Amino acid sequence: MRQETNMPDHLGWTIEEQSYLTDHYRFQFHIPINVPVYPAGDLLFREPLLNFLNKAGRKIGSNELTVTASLFFKRYAFCGLTSSLYAMTMLNKAFDMRLNNIVIIDQEAEDMWLPSFTLKNLHGTSLTGNRKQWRSAIVKTLFADNMTIMLEHLAKETRAPKAMLWENARIYIVWLYETWLKENHSESIQKRIQDDYQFIIHDAEPYHFGTMKKNPFFRFEHNHQERQRQTCCLYYRTENGTCCTTCPRKNLRH
Repeated sequence: MRQETNMPDHLGWTIEEQSYLTDHYRFQFHIPINVPVYPAGDLLFREPLLNFLNKAGRKIGSNELTVTASLFFKRYAFCGLTSSLYAMTMLNKAFDMRLNNIVIIDQEAEDMWLPSFTLKNLHGTSLTGNRKQWRSAIVKTLFADNMTIMLEHLAKETRAPKAMLWENARIYIVWLYETWLKENHSESIQKRIQDDYQFIIHDAEPYHFGTMKKNPFFRFEHNHQERQRQTCCLYYRTENGTCCTTCPRKNLRH
């Protein structure tokens, strides 16, 4: 008998949820055959990280370590943030997003280097107890136990500016929640979108981000155009690269 698409499988995700996460956020529930994979934890060591970035640099047309680090973290943040925040906000579910559970799948799409990712432990857990406490724990795991660790390591080994790397993450959070806010959702989901967005960008405490002394997104708060960047991600310094639509360098030309 065919499994119902709205019934969770042994991993706790329905077929529809798995398909949506894969199609929209480059999350893989199966590793493609004959594609290189990299446990994210291995990249916390200098030599594997530099080898990985050198390979990535050749694919994106970058011979500058800082540029490659920035563009890698944009892709890393996109994969990790979009999938996990969709699960949290839209489904009231959670992945285990600790960095040592992440596996990067090195693949290209339409002549672009757009790695996807999967998890060693793919099991999903549903909301239990007080949602604010549950959300707090998920956000802490996502940042303090993952994004901040990778960001700090990249900054140390490549001298990539931390502000730039944090804005690489922020731009996807803004894009994600602003997109959802414009969609037609029930009143309860709409409120959840607004509350989660507010919490991550404004209300989350320093401990949610590990070693941070304050919410790292505070520095961008005075920007009234949410999608307009304050730092440049350096994509223009790649071969055939240009300034992104949200790049602050565009204003320097006027």
